[in-house]
Amino acid sequence: MKLNRTVHRATEILRLLADSPEGMTISEIGASLDLPKTSAFDIVQTLRKTHFLRESNKRYAIGFMAYEVGGAYSKGKDLHAAAQPILMELANQLNMAGSIVTYEKGTLNYVIEHRPIGSIVSPVASSGMDFVHASASGKCLIAFMSEARRRKAFSLLTFKRFTDRTIQNSIDFMEELQKIQSRGYAVDDREFNELMTCISTPIFRWKQAVAALTLSGLQLDPQVVPGIAVRMMKEAKRISEKLEKD
Repeated sequence: MKLNRTVHRATEILRLLADSPEGMTISEIGASLDLPKTSAFDIVQTLRKTHFLRESNKRYAIGFMAYEVGGAYSKGKDLHAAAQPILMELANQLNMAGSIVTYEKGTLNYVIEHRPIGSIVSPVASSGMDFVHASASGKCLIAFMSEARRRKAFSLLTFKRFTDRTIQNSIDFMEELQKIQSRGYAVDDREFNELMTCISTPIFRWKQAVAALTLSGLQLDPQVVPGIAVRMMKEAKRISEKLEKD
């Protein structure tokens, strides 16, 4: 596939300025990358207006949005490194499908998934947005959000019905969140799939829930759920401690 020349030049400028903390003028940028001055000017101004670059005394340096994007990659990389081995070990021991899930703008993102041989998990025939209220991961992450984020999350919930056990209104959902906050874990008790039970515990970083550790099992005996949840909370704490050391 052919590269878009303007986008490619923009990435070259960002790489160049990442190694120039004192900043560079447009003339210096153009000369360093062998770019026409008009092209360098147009690209730099676009990057400045979108806050990927900042200007001081006609010198341009990396802006806060570049740090935001880089920070998002770093967070994801750190979470993967901290959580994957623990998730795999726990899922293998319990022979349950496991996942690490994050929440962003009303959508659940399954950033790590592990299915031990012989484990069963239902296919998700739904978007990551419309089953948030019916999933252990979604309920867990919303329960441990800040109040401001929780209000926003509530406004995005669909309360779509999947089974007879699906929560379908905000009052019942709020009561469920209070239970989750009290006991420290969430359960999807056949609310999304009539045969599937999921358990989810929060992973924290600096007192903020950044992800959920989730296990799923077919026709799980309700009596074993609390014991599994205790193990999961212990492992989620280990992941949290690893994240806070990084």
